[in-house]
Amino acid sequence: MIYKHSKRNICKKAFLPFTFLFLFITTAGSAQTNKKDAQQKWFPDFDFSVGKFKDPIQEFGPFARWWWPGNDVNKEELQREINLFADNGFGGVEVQPLVIGIPMNAKVRHKVLSWDTPVYYDNLKTVMEEARKRKMTVDITNGSGWPPGGSFLDPEDGFLSLEFTELVVQGGSKKKVVIPAIVNKSTAEAKLQAVVVGIISDDSSQQAGHSLHLDPRSVKVLTTYVKDGTLEWNFPKGEWKVIALWSLPSGEMTNIAASPEQGPVVDHFDAQKVLKLYDHLFGHRTGLEPYFGNPMRAVFNDSYEFKANRHYSLDLIALFKKNRGYDITPWLPANMRKGYNFVSYLRPDANPDFYFSEQDWRLRHDYDLTLSDLLAEHFFKTSKDFMEDRGLLHRTQAYGLNMDMIAMAGAASIPETESMLGTETNLKIMTSGGLLYNRPIVSAESTVAINQAYTTTPQKVRMAVDKLFAAGVNQVIYHGVPYRYTPDKLGPEGWYPFSTPFLGMINFSSNLGEGNIFWNDQKQINQYVSRTQYALRSGRPHADVLIYFPFMNVEGMPDNPEEIFTKGYLENHLSDKPGTEKMDEEKVKWASKAYPLINALEAKGISWIFVNDASIQQAALDKDLRINIRGNLFKTLILVNTPVIEMKTAEQIKILSNKGMQFLAVGDVPKKQPSYLNWKQNDLETQKNIVSALKSKSSIFIDNESELDKWIQHFTQQVTFDKEYHFTRQVQREMQDGSRVQFLWNKSSEWQTITLRLDQKYKSSFWMNAETGDVVKNQGSTATYRIAPYSSVIFYAATTLNNQQDGMSAGLVLNDGGAEIIDIKKWDLSADNSEIKESLLFDWKANEKLKFSSAKGIYKSSFTYDKVISGQRYFLDLGKVSYTAEVYINGSFVGKRIFSPFLFDVTSFIKAGKNFIEVQVATGQLNGFIGKGNSGDKKYSQFKGKEDQVQSAGLIGPVVIRAESQHN
Repeated sequence: MIYKHSKRNICKKAFLPFTFLFLFITTAGSAQTNKKDAQQKWFPDFDFSVGKFKDPIQEFGPFARWWWPGNDVNKEELQREINLFADNGFGGVEVQPLVIGIPMNAKVRHKVLSWDTPVYYDNLKTVMEEARKRKMTVDITNGSGWPPGGSFLDPEDGFLSLEFTELVVQGGSKKKVVIPAIVNKSTAEAKLQAVVVGIISDDSSQQAGHSLHLDPRSVKVLTTYVKDGTLEWNFPKGEWKVIALWSLPSGEMTNIAASPEQGPVVDHFDAQKVLKLYDHLFGHRTGLEPYFGNPMRAVFNDSYEFKANRHYSLDLIALFKKNRGYDITPWLPANMRKGYNFVSYLRPDANPDFYFSEQDWRLRHDYDLTLSDLLAEHFFKTSKDFMEDRGLLHRTQAYGLNMDMIAMAGAASIPETESMLGTETNLKIMTSGGLLYNRPIVSAESTVAINQAYTTTPQKVRMAVDKLFAAGVNQVIYHGVPYRYTPDKLGPEGWYPFSTPFLGMINFSSNLGEGNIFWNDQKQINQYVSRTQYALRSGRPHADVLIYFPFMNVEGMPDNPEEIFTKGYLENHLSDKPGTEKMDEEKVKWASKAYPLINALEAKGISWIFVNDASIQQAALDKDLRINIRGNLFKTLILVNTPVIEMKTAEQIKILSNKGMQFLAVGDVPKKQPSYLNWKQNDLETQKNIVSALKSKSSIFIDNESELDKWIQHFTQQVTFDKEYHFTRQVQREMQDGSRVQFLWNKSSEWQTITLRLDQKYKSSFWMNAETGDVVKNQGSTATYRIAPYSSVIFYAATTLNNQQDGMSAGLVLNDGGAEIIDIKKWDLSADNSEIKESLLFDWKANEKLKFSSAKGIYKSSFTYDKVISGQRYFLDLGKVSYTAEVYINGSFVGKRIFSPFLFDVTSFIKAGKNFIEVQVATGQLNGFIGKGNSGDKKYSQFKGKEDQVQSAGLIGPVVIRAESQHN
């Protein structure tokens, strides 16, 4: 018996490895299947079809960030709202429960703060079931509030910060000194990481706030000389600074999470802690697993903005040695700077605590790059693997820290940018990462801007999404739509978390839900977005040239002088003006050369993206000497005004240029590399590599505008702008058969004409109006279009013959109304019980009676015209409208316009003789809210005294009748 029992144990032990291996292979195989299924489901590979353009399927609709008032929701309302989203053309929602601006009392408090309870997950299941029925997609934020974390985490699960204590020792003898302990308010342990000493230089200032200069030749690491908190060492002569470096919990807590207590923000630099977060939020306990992949698509992680003096990880020093090639420990004091890793709007303007030399910037660069590596490994890879192993995706805004934003975009399943970032450079960084790393969808937190609550109109939404589309975004996620929540202490528009009398300093747009005066127009807006997104997800993105981006992040980047609608503002459109932000001098200098280059490329229709060091270092050339990066092909690499570049990048540029790569250098060329390792020698090597690259036959150095213009004029393209068009921004997509989709945005306030010349490989081409879904077929190898102000058009050039021609005739599309024949000056206006007779048109914000009105304006007038000609087309042009207009002529409904141009075909409505016209204008909500706030209405107290934010309103004109030329 003993023998048999022992034998059975032996057999069991022998079997265990095979069992484990089988389970491992089965689990790994299942994970790979889930990843493959997720890729096929969420990133379908398809080419553009003219026939599918007008009515794309629901998955191409925009998403909305759907704010919940914590968990104070009910199942019937959740079901109603899911159906409302589906009925109005939304493709999906992102659920975000939070606590902000909610009038709390004992009755609702426990409901609001019941996120992460069985009741909350039961509500989520209700959403999932209803969304599945309506073929809606659901994303979920990685927790409640922001940044991610929660009270279910332990203090040691939070971020670490590198901090220091210090003392001064007079040298000349062996001494024992007690290392000052660091103040630690957390229950998690502070750990001594290193003790560094250095002689204080004679030129050091002892004033508070000034950097202390340490002699770099004297620096020593004395960690091994510390026992029981005491340093014993023979200090040579001099005044020595002893610096003890500590790993300390940062203490950062979650913000506005819908739970009774806030908890630690999870340490993004520790994979095990990240997995602890995900296991809690999306593990078996939640009951969400049956919905993974249908309808649940992704977990969303917002931008990486935190509160730590200096982020730290217990494996940072080891990884630093491995990736940077030297030990950072002696030089850690150069990284001590109060608020260095704080979110930008909270960062103090502090000097480094210590400095060694003018090369300290290299030490900080290497430290930041190592943090970037850690974040990529511990958070981005961990998140992506966790989600994709379950048939889900990781969608994230890959910025906030000083990190390689382009590479981080590539580390996400879906990289995301946002309207509030402002400059197109910021937007292009994320979309460039999406292209370079083959991410089929690049999303954007859309239509949001600071200090602009209740100013979002259909036209502003159109402008915001068009700017995103032209930068390469192909999935709009509105910020956002609040759950319909109408407590008594709020007005009839209900709860909107970012403008509330209970937290007056918060003021962000946009409320795009039922509480928005323009909600009834949202379906039409969504149709426009859906058609555009269908086009911009077909094929794959195409770019002609690469522009090297010499920075890790975009903070402090100036606006391009040719761009519009930065941070939601349009000159002469809103009374608010964007605040002046602190600019980075190095980025301003770079932009002084880069922006003219970018604008010159755009004016000739040459598509471009930014490229990072890692991508260049992996580049190769194909047989046609095009640059191949992960299967994406480009004609030219451009360095513009770039004094610093990684040494490996310079070396690869030399190798590729010598093989025939087209290489263009504009302005300053690199003479330095950024790392501290052997920096003198490596600077020289970097410079030599770039000089060698510029000597190759395929390389060009340009230092003036005329030479750049000459180079651009000789740049060959398959779809070419007939001349320079500075009014446009555009993005291109390439189909498998070589067909081309091109999105063209007119960012100007004027009608513009654009002409494209096509390569002979294109057999047919079309202009496509995403607003109406209409399509016009072109004839021949030249295509011309008249683009309305602040509008767009999609161009499709096919390599095959296509006889399909749906929708408008060419005459209906290529039209700006023609010549003015009648100017309708005098109008009767009724609004808010006010009657104004025989008045010239005016902006309500300049009128004391209507300044604080949000009423619909009813305008009536008449005109007489006796020269109506049969076959002649006539148009009513309303000029400027704030913000939407319905038109009636002679009692008949003509139409409604919610976007520019406010132009109506009235050919079939006007008659010879006297005609009566009525225009109904919907104005915005903000002016009325300001009036209520000023009158003492507590429900609108956040708007009190905001007269300087009063918006334009009404029919402003001029209103004219136009006659189309008989030659059109």
